[in-house]
Amino acid sequence: MLIISCADKKSEKQTSEFDKVLGIENVVTLNFLVSDFENDFLKRQYPNLDTENAYRQFLTELRDEKTENWKRISEKARNKFKSSDLRLEMYEFPDSVWIIENSSMDKIESDSLEYIKHPVPYIKSRYKYTNPDGTTEYTFARGNSFELTPNSNFDSIINREMNSPNFNYIGKYLRALESIKDKGEFHKEFYETKKNAGFLFPESTARVMLNYDIDLNDKLNRKIIVLELAY
Repeated sequence: MLIISCADKKSEKQTSEFDKVLGIENVVTLNFLVSDFENDFLKRQYPNLDTENAYRQFLTELRDEKTENWKRISEKARNKFKSSDLRLEMYEFPDSVWIIENSSMDKIESDSLEYIKHPVPYIKSRYKYTNPDGTTEYTFARGNSFELTPNSNFDSIINREMNSPNFNYIGKYLRALESIKDKGEFHKEFYETKKNAGFLFPESTARVMLNYDIDLNDKLNRKIIVLELAY
């Protein structure tokens, strides 16, 4: 009992550190998403399983790519996440997108690397960052040009790019994962992989979680599962 008690306290401490880095408002959002996932999605999907085994079945089906009969996450939860600051701590979106006619019409920003010359139209995106001291910085990305033709619907392409997420490498989510990387071997590997790769394949993530036999009663593990595999 003493060993279990100490383990529980250690887990609570790590969860608290994760929550502290993530921030109060983001934790409120995350707790709502986890509650909705457990009490709505899992209960509808696996009505005869308790919560722990429902999580395990969810991971197993995802690992085996048997998701064709999955129900949808509730609209309320999806809208909650879409309008939240938590989403922006996980993903980044351009604040401006242009169609550049060709590279002779482009310019290299002071913080940009040299880019490949393109004689055809291509997409250019700008990302805005606000530093802790209130100053603003921008980075730029240039996309593929294979789909751009004179008859392309440029407005549609720009709108799609504006709503296409990239992983946020400087957001609070990755910093929160860093704060709990010493919780166990899984958490260390998971953080290092996220730091280097950003987006991960859900099937592979589920497989690694099952291989490590992570504790599915652990609140922190459940938070990671919901954020990584449901949103």
